Amino acid sequence: MKRRFGIQLKFVSLVLVLLVSIAVFIAAFFPERQKIQMNKYLNDKVIVTAQMTAFNASTGLEFADDDAVKRTLEVLPQLTGVKFVLVYNLEGREIAGYKPDSTYRTLSTDITRILQSDVKPDNKEIYDVGEVALHAEPAMYQGRKVGQVIMGTSRDELTRDARQSIYIALGVSAGIVIVGGVIMLILSGRLVKPLKTLESAAEKVSGGDLSTTVQITTNDEVEVLANTFNHMVESIRAALEDVQRSLKKAEEANARKTELLSIVSHDLKSPITSVLAAIKLIEIGDITAEEFPEVGTMIRQLCERMIDLIESLLASSALEMGRIQINKASCDAQELMQRVIDSNNQKATNKFQQIIVQAKGDNFDFVADKGLMQQVLDNFLTNAIKYSPSETTITTRVMATQQAIRFEVQDEGPGLTEEDKQKLFGFFQRLSARPTAGESSHGVGLAITKRVVDLHGGRIWAESEIGKGTTFVVVIPRHHVSTEAH
Repeated sequence: MKRRFGIQLKFVSLVLVLLVSIAVFIAAFFPERQKIQMNKYLNDKVIVTAQMTAFNASTGLEFADDDAVKRTLEVLPQLTGVKFVLVYNLEGREIAGYKPDSTYRTLSTDITRILQSDVKPDNKEIYDVGEVALHAEPAMYQGRKVGQVIMGTSRDELTRDARQSIYIALGVSAGIVIVGGVIMLILSGRLVKPLKTLESAAEKVSGGDLSTTVQITTNDEVEVLANTFNHMVESIRAALEDVQRSLKKAEEANARKTELLSIVSHDLKSPITSVLAAIKLIEIGDITAEEFPEVGTMIRQLCERMIDLIESLLASSALEMGRIQINKASCDAQELMQRVIDSNNQKATNKFQQIIVQAKGDNFDFVADKGLMQQVLDNFLTNAIKYSPSETTITTRVMATQQAIRFEVQDEGPGLTEEDKQKLFGFFQRLSARPTAGESSHGVGLAITKRVVDLHGGRIWAESEIGKGTTFVVVIPRHHVSTEAH
């Protein structure tokens, strides 16, 4: 097995390499670099100090306020290296000065030369006279030159101050590195143990054990990492479950697709073949005038059957893609049930069936999509007519409570088996009961009905015993806020 360096050993090595690198860098590059940087630092400090003084004195020069100019020089004793500062107006008259010693007197000739040679407002040349750096800075007010500042600065004092700052910075940096290294060594011991725990858990997860979790309470980033690891494992587990569910749904969808193709091939091909055969007989004149109305009725019924199938398949597709939307409005439950009964009354009469209406309650108003709810009740009543024998009674009920409206459609058909109840609201499900007059059934209506009821926030179920008929029940809240499919 390949030997690995531990984290603690890596920390120790890193600290040693860092310290050695700093020492080598200082020994090899710092002296020459210090000289260059020191020179730049000194020049910049001289110029900046002169610029600051000139800026502060410019207003006083503009308005000939000598006292104001003098006040601007009060800060100078706090600045390192400043030997003297002289402020002149445009006529060359000395307005104010900071003169801590007599150095400026020995440099009067150089000061005069600087004043006489200063013909450009942006003159920033530094004159080194011995260890004193002389600098002339124009005082500007709103873009106009209003005077001149002459500054004498001790380079030796600035150099000592700068070197002292550098040495302090180097000492502090070295101390920080050393203390940091010690702290890193101490913390590394605490860090190694929880990381090894994470490593062990990661190996288990990589081996397929998604039940693995770690419990680390270090109150730092390692604990955050552990929590993230647990969350990651949980996400992987959830994603795997989602994939498994998706695969199951895909298999179910594929099965429905196969069923759909079977329905289409049978329920569409058969009536189309019959229609084509009838049309062919008409074309060859084998249908008499007396037989034509009967053949026309047959063709119409076959076309209606195909349209009904196509509409069911389209509704199923819209339902699968989440495109069903509801438009709610105030509805009268009794009126809605009566409208469905009126539209199906002829079918019941043709089978010598009787439809009874029962109502219980005072206020039958509720909020729903009238068209979709009519489709739900129509599906119940159509199935009751379809699966009930001739000369039976179908009972419809509308019951109103303070919270909800309840619809019931009860038939005297063969009833439902336990297996039927399990798959009652699924797509393309074939139940044990068969239509009593050869009517068609596609296994889509109840699935769509269930989805519509769900969109209204309601409940749907069936109560049935073999040989004692079936009662379909829907309960819809009077006021439900959802308005569209999800």
